[in-house]
This record gives sequence, structure tokens and C-alpha cells, in this order.
Amino acid sequence: MSNALELEDEATERIDSLLRERLRADGIPGLSLAITDGDGTIYARGYGSRDLASNAPATPETVYGVGSVSKSVAALAVARLVGEGTLAYDDRIVDHLEVDVPEDIRLHHLLSHTSGYPSLAVSEALIARQLEVGEAGVPLGSREDFHAHMEGARDEIAGDPGERWLYCNSGYTLIGEAIEAVTGRSFTEYVADEILAPLGMDRSTYDGEVFESFEDRMTPYFPEDPDRDGDADGNDSEGGTADLEPAPLPIREQSAAAGGLLAPVTDLANYLRLHLNGGVAADGAERRLVAAEPLERCYDAHAETPSGPYGYGWRTREVRGRELIGHGGSIAVSTAYVGFSPAEDVGIALLANAAPGYGLAELGKGVFAAAVGEDPRDLPFFARKRRLEEFAGEYETYRGIKRGEVRVEGGTLRMRIGGPIEEGAWTPLVPENLEAGEFAALTTAGERRPVTFERDADGNLNLFVDRWRLHRQ
Repeated sequence: MSNALELEDEATERIDSLLRERLRADGIPGLSLAITDGDGTIYARGYGSRDLASNAPATPETVYGVGSVSKSVAALAVARLVGEGTLAYDDRIVDHLEVDVPEDIRLHHLLSHTSGYPSLAVSEALIARQLEVGEAGVPLGSREDFHAHMEGARDEIAGDPGERWLYCNSGYTLIGEAIEAVTGRSFTEYVADEILAPLGMDRSTYDGEVFESFEDRMTPYFPEDPDRDGDADGNDSEGGTADLEPAPLPIREQSAAAGGLLAPVTDLANYLRLHLNGGVAADGAERRLVAAEPLERCYDAHAETPSGPYGYGWRTREVRGRELIGHGGSIAVSTAYVGFSPAEDVGIALLANAAPGYGLAELGKGVFAAAVGEDPRDLPFFARKRRLEEFAGEYETYRGIKRGEVRVEGGTLRMRIGGPIEEGAWTPLVPENLEAGEFAALTTAGERRPVTFERDADGNLNLFVDRWRLHRQ
């Protein structure tokens, strides 16, 4: 075990403090964490409640939906078949499937999200349908419906394969179908037999009924008011969990390869050890599950993205000068992140039973920083979040004639000021100088109106907007 992974008390205290703080602030009922090195799990803990009504605790064995973390599993299945010679990354998808898509789209393009197809919103439509929060009215009841939806989107293709990166769940659905075509087994059966079982991932499944059979499973939560702060995609919310309601679990039958896996962090730690050990299952027998060369291709920089280079189901981020290979996921009622660093011999798995309004990768990076001896609060995400949260709250003018409210929203603030004449509309604030508390609001004429937060001589926070001075309550 490397020195960085001995996790001294200071590191675990930082991790626990960070995660409990975010649970309180970001409306996350329950969260589970596992940290592993190449030999075994070295830290695992649950925080909060997997079910609020019973107050049943979240544990390392609690099963959650992992969303797009599933993509790396699909990529691993392809890498395994490439190593066997059954598939090749340069295979055209039309050579394996009867689907009317451009003939020059290859497995490589689908795996790296460089096919030219933008997101076709299939996952969003089906998740909304299963959560009963919205209906797109698009036929998606069968594989034939999905193919028709994708074939009808030819005019949406934005360039030739390989030209640009556009995240597309539907590409991974086709990857799952290609695996079925060459193995003669369903995608979920192939993964269960060839990946989950050999890795001892006994509590991982794509089956909703199996999920329901586990006593230690999450209750999914969704905002009662979908327009509250934050969004479903992880791609901020403040004020705890009061507006969360239990929700159905979206089962990704048609898009299992893109986002259908259900798992606990303990199983995901087994999965991460495979990657830390270069494709070898570290279960004592040291069995090679996938050939090294095709697995390495999964981590290569096949496309540049705003958050770091993208491979096949994995994205590389830099955390305090160290590379962390990982992927996040969200199914609106459950969010996830897994990441690993071969150089530091550390893997992180985080799962939650709600969507906090930002990608769980941010918490994963914080845990990773603590695990390698850094202070996670020094990371830009947490430093920025702390500063924004300083400004959030309720404000009023002299004698309370006009009142204001400021909330954190994503990476900035939104503000609403009203009074006896009008309630006021929510306005996003653009940071001008965050440390100085200087923002700008756009008027209907497109002008930038200064918005400033200042502390007076007594340390009280004041909000200056146009002609108004409002005091925080």
C-alpha cells in the first residue's frame, strides 16, 4: 500500500467534514463512499439516510443508480472483445447493426462521443416519463422506435465523424447492441457474466426487480418543485432536503449500456481495482480480465472537452497537479462518480440518492485531494462555492419596504427584489470580481447593472442594487 493511501486521521476527518457539509447544504439525503488502492478497499462509509421516512442510514453496501458511470463498463466490455479479436475499435457500426446511420461512423467514434451526433435526448425523455414529471410525446417504446428516432436525426449531425465532441447517450446504446450482435447474448447478460461476476460485484445489476430485492437500497429523491435551484444533470441547490419527494427509479432497459447499472460503492471499488491493476482482477488469483493494450485505449485523449480529455467512457481531470481518470453519472434521482489515479494508486467511488445540482465529480475530486494529502477546501470549486454561499440569504431595505432574496445557482447567484408594487423576477448575477463581491445584472436593454455586496463597519452584509441598499436579515 502506498503512503498516500494510509489515510491518516487528518485525511479522513477532512473527507468526512467535506461530505457532511455538502449533504447539509446541497439537499443530498444520503451518500456512500469507498476508497481503494490496487490491493483492497481502505476506507468505506455512508453518510446521511438512504431513506428519509425510515431514517435508514446510507451504508457502503447501499445500492444506487450510477447513471453514465455505466459507459465505462460498456467500454470495458468492448475492450475485452477487442482483445479477443471479436471486435475492433475501427469497426463500422453498420457492419454489426441494421441501422441507417452514416457508414463512416465507427465504434471509436461512438465510444468517444465524436460521431457527429449531438444528444438526441432519449435518456431525458425516458427518465422524465418514468418519473412522471414530463412527457416528450416521442415514440420510444421499443428498439425499433429508438432506431427510427436516431435515423430521423440525420439532419442533426454536426460534422463528419471525429470532427467535434458532442456527448451522445444514443451512441452507447448502439454500442450495447453491437456487443449483443457479436456475442449472441444480451448486453446485460454479457456484462453480468464476463465483468460483474469475475469482479465479485454481486450486488450490481441492471434489473429493477433485483434492485427491489435488496433491503439496503436507496430511495430515489426528486425535487417536488423541479424549478428549484439546480438541475437534474449533475452536469446548486440550497436549503436542505425539505422539497425532495420519493420518486420511482428509472430503469434504463433500452439504454443499459449508456446509464443502466445499479451498484454499491463496495462493488465499484472492485471495479476500480481492475483499472488500477491494468485489467487484472485483484482477487488473489490475479486473473487478466481484459488485454492491456485495448484497455489503455480507453484512457487515451481521443477528444478535448471543457472538463478535460475524453477517452472511451473515461475523462481525465487534473487535481492539484495530479491526473484523475473518472466519469460521473446522473439519472435525476441518483448521482455518481468513480475515478482512479494509477500514479497515486487510489480509486474513489461516490454515490448519492439525489441530484445536488452539480456533477458529483466535484466531490470526487475533493475526496481524492484529501486522500493524497491535500486540503479539498483549497480546490477552486469549493473555494468559489464558499464565497457564493456567503452572499446567499434574505435582504430588505430600510424598514422592510422592499425585500430581496439571493440564492446560489450553479456557479453564480440569482437575485429577486420585490416590494408592494411588484413581486420581482429572478435575475442571474454575472461575477465581475468574486472576491470583492462585485457582480452585474443585465437589464432588459442589455445594459450591465452593477450589483455589489459589502460589509459595513459592524461586519453586516449589505446589497447595493441601482438606488437600493438592502441589509441581510
